[in-house]
Amino acid sequence: MTAGGLQGAPATKLWIYSVLIFSLVLAWSPAWRHALMRLRFVPHITRDWQIWRLASIQLGVATTTELMSTLVIVYRMRSVERILGTRKFAAFVFVAGVVGLTLSVVLLAGARWMLPARIYGAVNMVAGGPLVTVFACLAQYYMLVPSKRVRALGVTVGDKWLTYGLAANLLGESAAVPALAGIMAGAVYAADVAGLKQWRFPQCVEHAAVRLMSLMTSRQARVQRPANRAHQELIGRL
Repeated sequence: MTAGGLQGAPATKLWIYSVLIFSLVLAWSPAWRHALMRLRFVPHITRDWQIWRLASIQLGVATTTELMSTLVIVYRMRSVERILGTRKFAAFVFVAGVVGLTLSVVLLAGARWMLPARIYGAVNMVAGGPLVTVFACLAQYYMLVPSKRVRALGVTVGDKWLTYGLAANLLGESAAVPALAGIMAGAVYAADVAGLKQWRFPQCVEHAAVRLMSLMTSRQARVQRPANRAHQELIGRL
């Protein structure tokens, strides 16, 4: 039987919490949102060499609609972690992020020289959000997770249609390059180029992550336990 919710997918849970928390911080502070979530290949990368912006725009999502779509997509792709295992999935997300960001720079540099200036202006502004890692994971989701046929409104469709539809909703002129780079990174990982599948986080990092997830889980359990007792007492009075 398939586990429900995020059971058996602690890395996916940590990913969702991280995106949610950073997005709330960005929503609370317009100054941080302006500083961290804006990336123009020209001049931020080519002139100012602000490479850190490639990572900062992956931290959170600027709009509520994109945030909800991103969280639902990541939640629906939790099966990828269950197939790969938590250690391999966490390593995959990191490796795919690094490879995807590198490919983003290559694609943006190539587009700068190949596209006319009026068209490149739309590509030059890179959309914020974890698009690279989301679309890299989406490639693994497509290759690893089998599709089931379901009926919706009298029409038989695959059960992945919602995930793909929400991913398409994230696409735009400024999201095209990171999305393409993410899909390419997912394909590179699947092909095991340079033995990428063999890389894992050091044990000290894994132990720290396990400890963090244990603290989060125990705290959640302590919060739920009094609520469950109160619910049972209320039922007993009825």
